[in-house]
Amino acid sequence: MMKTNSNAAAAFLLCTIGLVKAQEKDSATSKKLDEVVMVGTRTAPRSSISTPLPIDNIDAAIIQSSGHSSVGQALQYRIPSFNSTSAAVQDATSLLDPFEIRNMGSSRTLVLINGKRKNQSSLIFTQNTIGKGETGADLSSIPSIAIKKIEILRDGASAQYGSDAIAGVINILLKDKINFTEANANLGLYSKGDGFSQNFNLITGSTFKNGGFLTFSTNFQNNDYAYRNGKVNSYWEAQTFGANQNEVDAYLAQYPDAQNKNAYPKKNSISFLVNTSIPVSERSSLYANASFAVKKVSSFANHRVPYWVSPKNVLNSPDGFTPTFIGDLTDYGATLGYKTKTESDWNIDLSATFGGNKILYTVGNTFNAALGALSPINFKPGGFRFNNIIGNIDVSKRLSDHVALAFGSEARREEYEIYAGDPASYYQTGSISFPGLSQENSGVFSRYNIGIYADAAFDISEATTFNATARFENFSDFGNALVWKVSARQNIIGKKLVARGSVSTGFRAPSLQQVYLSTIQNVFNNGKIVSEGLFNNVGKEAKAIGIPKLDAEKSLNFTLGLGIQPNKNFSITLDGYLIKVYDRILLSSRMSDKATILDPLSSIGVTTVNAASFFINGVDTRTIGLDLVANYRNIDLATGKLALNLAMNMNQSKITKNSDKLNGLNLVAPFNRTEEALATTSRPSLKAVLGIDYTIKKWNLSLNNTLFGKATYANSGMPGANLAWNDPAAGSQSYLRFKPRITTDLTINYNINSKNTINVGVLNIFNILPKWELRNLPSDKTYDEVYNTVTFNGRYQQSSYDAQHFSIFGTQFILGYNIKF
Repeated sequence: MMKTNSNAAAAFLLCTIGLVKAQEKDSATSKKLDEVVMVGTRTAPRSSISTPLPIDNIDAAIIQSSGHSSVGQALQYRIPSFNSTSAAVQDATSLLDPFEIRNMGSSRTLVLINGKRKNQSSLIFTQNTIGKGETGADLSSIPSIAIKKIEILRDGASAQYGSDAIAGVINILLKDKINFTEANANLGLYSKGDGFSQNFNLITGSTFKNGGFLTFSTNFQNNDYAYRNGKVNSYWEAQTFGANQNEVDAYLAQYPDAQNKNAYPKKNSISFLVNTSIPVSERSSLYANASFAVKKVSSFANHRVPYWVSPKNVLNSPDGFTPTFIGDLTDYGATLGYKTKTESDWNIDLSATFGGNKILYTVGNTFNAALGALSPINFKPGGFRFNNIIGNIDVSKRLSDHVALAFGSEARREEYEIYAGDPASYYQTGSISFPGLSQENSGVFSRYNIGIYADAAFDISEATTFNATARFENFSDFGNALVWKVSARQNIIGKKLVARGSVSTGFRAPSLQQVYLSTIQNVFNNGKIVSEGLFNNVGKEAKAIGIPKLDAEKSLNFTLGLGIQPNKNFSITLDGYLIKVYDRILLSSRMSDKATILDPLSSIGVTTVNAASFFINGVDTRTIGLDLVANYRNIDLATGKLALNLAMNMNQSKITKNSDKLNGLNLVAPFNRTEEALATTSRPSLKAVLGIDYTIKKWNLSLNNTLFGKATYANSGMPGANLAWNDPAAGSQSYLRFKPRITTDLTINYNINSKNTINVGVLNIFNILPKWELRNLPSDKTYDEVYNTVTFNGRYQQSSYDAQHFSIFGTQFILGYNIKF
């Protein structure tokens, strides 16, 4: 694997002239490596060159000038250790893009707003796509124009911030103390003429004479569908459904794509954010921020062809029907706080944070076959709500030139609600494409926890720094956790060569979504749509099979790195890491063994499902990797300035063993090769960003290339995919391998004057799309047979049915205008 990655990196360097983060003259590439950062320690803020932890500093200009309308996609093409993908035709997965740091899943990345915990989404991903079994915060709910910068701590931080910070922390810092109004409008269109998008941002603010400020920002965003339909293979279509070949041929002659819609969802959203601080004395101030966002996402399920599902006289459609899926999302949050500095220089920060997320579904153009002609064709299948209330007290002081101390406490109450759908949506097998949530599985569930921490920083000398942190947490539903962290920095040659490292333990409490979600899903499996149950850990189904209740997962993190800064214009950081996660919480395979699954379910009256899955403390994993960031700025070229940047992440994850929590359970392949790939190898093992940014007079040109290295996946339905991950024969089974690919983005900014800027860009100039191949096919299977299995007979040729390496939508043209007054 390392050899393949090295070859890909070499090809990347040879074939790419440059790139870097597109930005203005004072952008992040022109900033010093020692810019002050807030995340990573609870004591006094430090600069990134002096912190013993690897931290990415992403200036607002990088986000705004990247050409990508969402924060997640801007980071995807700028930060190698960050991954985020969009999924099509995967039910609720299309509502939010799963994201993660170091390929660890979004549940293990904590998101902060101005240093305060942001609420999770109420959605948990349950389809066989990247992010399965995970939940996380909705990054799209924050207007991008409101962001001052984003700090990404690439290290375990449970000791500092509590649960969910095993992989790292994303801290979004909001703009403050501005005295202007700024607006920008951006249009986008894919080269195939679809996916037209409109994005409008506005921010206005005032700074008061007493040092206080008030800012208001908003974002309006719309995008239309973008279709990438595949051509369906007639022979394998007939084989899959056992249909008459002549009937299939006639249908596909009229509709080569079988009327299936492999579409980027249609999205409409609006968000608002207010940020303020008001001094109440020379030493004290009140601060607050509040956000509110609403979004409607429309997508499609697989088209039901007439030789697959009969209309049953409910939908008068001889050519079949395409169920529609709509999600209405609301995300909201607010923080109110009070900061003061005592006469003895103790810094005290008291705050209360409230946040929540709500999702309601609508399914249309479908029916419930069990109701026959009496079935409605539109359903309200229910939805979810999650909210939390958090209280924080943080105290810190620099006791001397050599010692800083911080301590504090956090109390949090979380609540999760499952809304039942209308009865017709879940009656028997439920509405076709997306059955509703039943009344039996609905309800309101809550828990609370309280944590205390202490953090000490020791500047032993100008060359040596040492940090130590400990945290104790008590959760009402699973008990206690005690974690710690130590880190150090050592100057070797002044500040020109710095060594740094850390060792820490961590934990992640099972989310309420993972504990209580229970639903019936319609999934595509070997040419058939079957009903499969996702059952929670506290219900009768888990008890019948013997599934234990969820416990917290635990981690052990190591980092070791070097920082090199021979002069103010050139810097390199190199950080290696090792993350071991014990009792990792994953959504199990869709288990269908008769003796251990279906018979116990049948004994308690559950007979309508073909398989069952559960959230389980299932496996132990190990992730090892390397981050490289190199910057060279202020290079004189003609009458302009050139900046170069190279950033790279190499990552390898593997399951090391089944969790001890599974001891005594007689389950058949609770984690099969598909689940193994989703948790470990389905993201690029090598990702790199290389760029050039050139500013000359009123012009700024940015060329940015992103390398997506190889990734492997075992699609559901492939030969051997259902084998247990540790089966002796697993290593020789078939798999799908995505090839390394490089995408290129070009953006050009022209500053008409100090207040007006126009920008144009082409994202993915060369229309580079994912490419993949099948490996290790058994002798009794042809390539075409397996290919049609993983593409649903050609419907999903570019990405395969379940996996996606990066965007499949190709070249996009953008045009924007920015005005400041």
